[in-house]
Amino acid sequence: MFCKNCGATMPSDGKFCENCGAAALGGASQQIYTQAQPVYNQVQPVYTQPQSYNQAVGSGLVQSNRDPLSVGNYIGMFILSVIPVVGIIMLLVWAFGSSANLNKKNYARATLILAVIGIVVSIIFGGVLAGILQSLTSGY
Repeated sequence: MFCKNCGATMPSDGKFCENCGAAALGGASQQIYTQAQPVYNQVQPVYTQPQSYNQAVGSGLVQSNRDPLSVGNYIGMFILSVIPVVGIIMLLVWAFGSSANLNKKNYARATLILAVIGIVVSIIFGGVLAGILQSLTSGY
């Protein structure tokens, strides 16, 4: 006889399936399957998506915006970012542009944050230095 749950062969006197552990029904209510009857496993259908953007990225047809950048890309970004006006514009485009690579976007955001921190520290340090110089010169 066969298990009604998984279709595995069971001994006729068995109370449980050795394969899946399902209880065998006793007496007349037990279903007995023969080889002539097809045994269907209850398998959930697997949903496969049609050709999508992720599959195209995986196959190399489309370049992902999460691909790692090369050393040359980082050197080029650094050289462009130190040019006074062009650097600020490029950092803003890379930081807030939607099509920029994620690594380039994070580099640009970190550089902008460090620039803002540097400006704030410079203003504080300049104010303290100006106050010290003023107090030194006002006494004479």
